[in-house]
Amino acid sequence: MKNNKLYSFTILIILAFSFVRCALSQKEKQSIKGNITSIEKQKGAHVFGRMDTSKFQKFKEDNLEWITLVAWGHQENHDSPTLGHHRGDSLQMVKRDSSWLSRIEIIRAAGFKVFVKPHIWLQTSYTDKWRSDIFHKSEEDWNQWSSSYRDFILRYARIAEKGKAELFCVGVELTRLSLEKSDFWEMLIEEVRSVYSGELTYAANWHNEFENITFWDQLDYIGIQAYFPVAENKFPTVEQVSKGWQKHLPMLEAFHKKYDRKILFTEMGYKSTASCAVKPWEWIEEPAHLNHHHSLESQANCYIAFFETVWPKNWFAGVHLWQYRFNPEDYGDSKNMDFTPQGKPAEEIIKRGFKRK
Repeated sequence: MKNNKLYSFTILIILAFSFVRCALSQKEKQSIKGNITSIEKQKGAHVFGRMDTSKFQKFKEDNLEWITLVAWGHQENHDSPTLGHHRGDSLQMVKRDSSWLSRIEIIRAAGFKVFVKPHIWLQTSYTDKWRSDIFHKSEEDWNQWSSSYRDFILRYARIAEKGKAELFCVGVELTRLSLEKSDFWEMLIEEVRSVYSGELTYAANWHNEFENITFWDQLDYIGIQAYFPVAENKFPTVEQVSKGWQKHLPMLEAFHKKYDRKILFTEMGYKSTASCAVKPWEWIEEPAHLNHHHSLESQANCYIAFFETVWPKNWFAGVHLWQYRFNPEDYGDSKNMDFTPQGKPAEEIIKRGFKRK
């Protein structure tokens, strides 16, 4: 009897030791992962256009390590009950999926990591409405739309999994839905996790969205479309833009601490215009915003300030710039006022900034 008790006690000690060792191992893994993340920030850019592998070397020279691929879903307007993302018959759909998979595999084989980021494009948007306003009042419309959106996201999550993409985005700037339909997102994230094994984020608008979302703890990063206003004047200096960032940094750090998640700028960019720091989110093509003054210096100053103020923060996970192109020469020379930094002084700033750890 005494030997049996001793044997049982010994087994309990062994099991307890194994449990503690396993727990410590998990903590060590998390610690190691955290240290790596703090050093190896994501250095990415949304790249558009017909893929040209000859441009990969130039991207590497700019110290890009991630390429962000945008997959488009489309609907007529913000009230449309159906989101489309398939065109053609089933054979064409399979061909398109294979094409997406091939792009991911080619990019990864070239040494880049991949961020798959599905967006919604409104084909006919009203002046004051965009995808952040999508919200269906009738239960029938909501059920139809949510089902089509779920199909859209799971389709690309499966493609991302097959291609071994490192990061996937479950949604972009869907403000009303992210704030008022949290149950939907929690269920969707769980479904995506069941088919995709990489890291997940959601790309929240910088204003009145990211700070009110409740499901950040289910994701790997707090993703922000970082078009924060960082100046009140045209032709801003580096010092003025850096000062502008100081208004936003405390809140970003607070959310990092609240959810124990690093902040990832899922999108950020500046036009080469004098007012690029005032309202960075404005598109140059919009008729209401055509009276811009060209300024390569203002664009460059915004990037200098970003790398001096935001980039070094321990809670910052990296950035995916908007935007690079495989064929920048098709969009004119450095006199264009678009977001692309290619062929402009900002490109050298980004190259030097991404060279940092």
